[in-house]
Amino acid sequence: MTVEQLINALDGMIPKTLSEPWDNDGIDVLPQKDMEVARVLCALDCTSVAIDIAKKNGCNVIVTHHPLVFKPMGEVSYTDSVGKRVIECIKSGIAVVSFHTRLDIIEGGVNDFLASVVLGLKNVESFIPYGRIGDVDKQSFSEFAEKVAKLLKLDINSMPMVKASDTVSRVAVVSGSGKDEIGEALKAGADTFVTGEVMHNHMIDCKELGLNLICGTHYATERIIVPALAETVSKFVPCDIYQFTREEEYGI
Repeated sequence: MTVEQLINALDGMIPKTLSEPWDNDGIDVLPQKDMEVARVLCALDCTSVAIDIAKKNGCNVIVTHHPLVFKPMGEVSYTDSVGKRVIECIKSGIAVVSFHTRLDIIEGGVNDFLASVVLGLKNVESFIPYGRIGDVDKQSFSEFAEKVAKLLKLDINSMPMVKASDTVSRVAVVSGSGKDEIGEALKAGADTFVTGEVMHNHMIDCKELGLNLICGTHYATERIIVPALAETVSKFVPCDIYQFTREEEYGI
């Protein structure tokens, strides 16, 4: 299978039509569309470390959640964080393709996986295209927070939280950054909101509005999808597929 054929196959399963208008997922780097897929690396981000691992393992395709090229580039230079990675991929003959908001939105994608598989919410449904809401057995906020920390493999003391009420039973979930979805979570009947990150003023809003908040970091709430992404890729290519979820090197 060629790289172009793999990209087209993945587009068929995770359609671009689901992507938010502001997003730039899809092909990030394509040195040669008709080269045969050798090996594939799946990761949350196409970092320099991910590129090095791809090179060492003979991978000529990197499939990520976050786009490498998100904003228009005025120049492609080694002095730029994105530019140096684009150049390195082109030099190394590595194609990079990303599935961002469409993977957040699609059934069985990031937010479904976070809500149902990781957090174990019941009766899960959408409250916005990429947000999910569901039920948990009634429990204390501290008990639920400890479970979230354990499931996301985080130190509970490092998780920003807002305790607005003593109990948790209805939980809204938005992976990554959920700062703009606080109002929608409340409208949907959530007493608790689990997301990756928000700003300081949004934490104040949650307290004032009576919404419990747990921030499980942008990375931890989304790295969970890498194994599922690798499984999807494996449906189309019989080659080795590597998974990279060790961004601790970046302190993320």
